[in-house]
Amino acid sequence: MSVIPFHESELNIKKMHKCGGLEMMRAMGISDFPEMEPIFQRPVPEKENLKLWFDRKQPCYLPTVGWVMCDVNVFRPRIHPDNVACHLIFDGEPLYEYTTNQMPGFFDLNWVYVPVAGGSTVAPGKPKIEDMSEWEKYISMPDLDALDWDRCENNNKDYLDTPQHNQLGILSGFWERLMSLMDVEGAAVALIDEDQSEGLHRFFDQYADFLIDYITRMKKICDIDGVLIHDDWGHQNGAFFSLDTAMEMFVPYLKRVTDAVHKLGMYFELHSCGKNETLVPAYIAAGVDLWCPQVINDVKMLAEKYKDAPITFGMQGIDVSADAAEEEQRQAAVSWFETYKDYRVVPAFMNSTPTIAATLYKLSREYYNRKNQMSEF
Repeated sequence: MSVIPFHESELNIKKMHKCGGLEMMRAMGISDFPEMEPIFQRPVPEKENLKLWFDRKQPCYLPTVGWVMCDVNVFRPRIHPDNVACHLIFDGEPLYEYTTNQMPGFFDLNWVYVPVAGGSTVAPGKPKIEDMSEWEKYISMPDLDALDWDRCENNNKDYLDTPQHNQLGILSGFWERLMSLMDVEGAAVALIDEDQSEGLHRFFDQYADFLIDYITRMKKICDIDGVLIHDDWGHQNGAFFSLDTAMEMFVPYLKRVTDAVHKLGMYFELHSCGKNETLVPAYIAAGVDLWCPQVINDVKMLAEKYKDAPITFGMQGIDVSADAAEEEQRQAAVSWFETYKDYRVVPAFMNSTPTIAATLYKLSREYYNRKNQMSEF
């Protein structure tokens, strides 16, 4: 892209936008989390800049990703019952008034929200399915025609009217859905039980159709730029399953979803917690554009190893306290940028501050301008 000289006014706030993550933050007990987040005077809108990044073209500045206070506007509308049941509503309607922490979601699953953990789980002990070879006896795919699409469209126009990258978030991916239907032990056995294999593939095939249908309908009525699906493939010490298992059981179906997302002109993020370094080849094979590893993963190693691969890593932490002096914060931002400026890594900082954000923005604006000037000769 052409050189756009940096001006200090780009650090000024242009307007304030409803913070989609407010519901989640309050559910986690952060009662003073701000209701609005700033939109800055960027020379290139955030969604267009992020598109340049994903298309491996020169961006105007370094994108920032994550849940809140970044270039992404997370959208998890209450039309999706799992969003309501799991206290993960990010939309343009008023705050949802919860009267219970136990609610039903898709597949009539009973979700229990655990405030201290900031997350939800299906009540264990009574799995919907005990044998995937005959899952059709117990469940069917949810009826998307029964959802109130007109309400979703009408009530979210203002919320999605933003230069940010509007990202549709979805619970749950293939592994998480299997665990919710079978409990963890049953799901693990189903992955390796030859007698259940055909039924499991049959289920994943239909579930991929369901996810694609939901995404396609949402794209028709809402201004969305990307899709995120939750599918935690690991735990604190490693992955739940081998790379071979991931490639056989999950990648073909996840790839169908990402292909549909890309065909609609959007980009795909997989939210996948755990120490999943060994599974990155599966993410790449599945067409994942962005993965934000937890800090238990070695992002520097991943960035170097997969430097030329079509995947971006979102780094969740920066090595400085949010309470540190401003100069210390600036130096931490400089150090981070010098380390990762030539890699496919973007900030997804949980401990960012206005000082860190402004420093990284200005550094990246000047760096990409220099690279653009060099390319013109």
